[in-house]
Amino acid sequence: MYILRLLHIESLDVLRDGILITCLAGLGNVALIGLINAAAEQVAFGRPVGVRMAAMYLIAFGIFYVADRVSLREANRLLQRRLADLRLRIADKIRRAELRPLELLGRGEIYATVAQEANHLSQNFPLLVSAAQSLFLLGFCLLYIATLSQISFLVVFSVTAVGLVVFWFRRRTLRNAMVAVHAQETTMLDSLTHFTQGFQEIRLNANKNDALQRRFIEVVDDLEAKVVGIGRVWVVLLLFSNAFLYFLVGVVIFVLPMFFSGYTDVIYKIVAVAIFCVGPVTAVTSAAPLFDKANVGLEHVYRLEQQLDQGTIATTSEPMPNAQFRTFSKIVFDHIAFSYRNSAGQGSFTVGPWNFALNRGEIVFLIGGNGSGKSTALKLICGLYQADAGHILIDDVEVTSDGRQAYRELFSCIFADFHLSNHLYGIETIDALKVQSLIERMELVDKVSYADGQFSTQALSTGQRKRLAMIVSLLEDRDIYLFDEWAADQDAHFRELFYTSLLPEMKRLGKTVVAVTHDDRYWHLSDRRITLDLGDMIAIPADHASPVRV
Repeated sequence: MYILRLLHIESLDVLRDGILITCLAGLGNVALIGLINAAAEQVAFGRPVGVRMAAMYLIAFGIFYVADRVSLREANRLLQRRLADLRLRIADKIRRAELRPLELLGRGEIYATVAQEANHLSQNFPLLVSAAQSLFLLGFCLLYIATLSQISFLVVFSVTAVGLVVFWFRRRTLRNAMVAVHAQETTMLDSLTHFTQGFQEIRLNANKNDALQRRFIEVVDDLEAKVVGIGRVWVVLLLFSNAFLYFLVGVVIFVLPMFFSGYTDVIYKIVAVAIFCVGPVTAVTSAAPLFDKANVGLEHVYRLEQQLDQGTIATTSEPMPNAQFRTFSKIVFDHIAFSYRNSAGQGSFTVGPWNFALNRGEIVFLIGGNGSGKSTALKLICGLYQADAGHILIDDVEVTSDGRQAYRELFSCIFADFHLSNHLYGIETIDALKVQSLIERMELVDKVSYADGQFSTQALSTGQRKRLAMIVSLLEDRDIYLFDEWAADQDAHFRELFYTSLLPEMKRLGKTVVAVTHDDRYWHLSDRRITLDLGDMIAIPADHASPVRV
């Protein structure tokens, strides 16, 4: 029961108060039924109801209304607090996770699970709480019948218990069907993304467009069949509640008189209680599909959390200052090797082992064809990927797991798939004049402005967004800069500025720069070049002597 796991209450006082309030609501409801029966009996015998009984009715109604309202409000408050804690916990694990496990999970899976699946419970929780209260009311109704007739209680209780057990087993079929629907919905969403992400390609190829549509129709038809199947099961469950009511009333009318010497007024009172039971029974049967949907959604959330636990580093999220790292002279990468593996642990591409070093204040260019391992090299250099083998040493001191985050703090990176935020997170107190100066240098004055700690827009071309990312990177003022094809989307003017002005300026400031580039006309401006070829690394010295495999 993932819902019970979510609502797990550490404090017994909270649990006790919740049960007490729910019991008060149930008792108030049963008291109303008893008073209605008593008042009807008075009217049947031609006697006035009286002010005392009317006052008791109003008191019982007040207790029921207030307790029911407080119960729903407090239960919803508890749920929202637990959901907020769950979302915050998952977000914290995401920000502390290693990059490769997150890549295997996929952004869509994370977004859909956290944003959508948890909301099933949030949206339907009032109905679920009402159903839980109905179970209490059903129990109190049975106790009220016991006060009228013990034999009647045994008969009605037995029939009700058998009915609930049958209903419980039948709803398991509904849960299994919902799991199948979730999988089919995922397939449908995957197919739908081809229309949006591949729009340009399919508009240029009618055969591809039509084939994709046929595939989507097949997926939608399968989803429709599964949802219709759920509808059939749901209808059976809803009809069960109505059939159960008439069956219960039939037992009261036709079976119970066999246990009485005469046809007394007790039968009428029990029939009235049985009719009142239709509300609780209907509430429970109607909430069962909602409960299953919410429970299945939470199952996906907890499964995501479990996967995140497997890829989360066991260190604090705060940067750990290390003066020795910030004043480094040389970083040595000793026999570094890494393999891409799928979720089943099967390797698909391996790089290394590599042996190379980075010196403070040098410019290193990474070159090589597509798929040669350049982007992988950058992620291994800055510690975003954990090497499967080898060690990283800073001035002969090995970087261990405890110092990994401090090591990462040395780097500022602009990757090919970089993310850019309007807000300058982490450097909110930066001098606005300094930001404005960089905006002018990147010739973005007519496009972007800076105020209140954030940029005015990101509605820019790819090259302009990269320039904006460069502004942020320079403001971070780290010791090592990694650039993955930064100049690829720039015009000739800014490509020239990058190689002949920005990089030499960083070098003069003692910064180390590693840049992936294909601009061979500027290769002579580097201190060293490293060529990557299918995971192998070949260093070309500054004097451009014979290449050396590393």
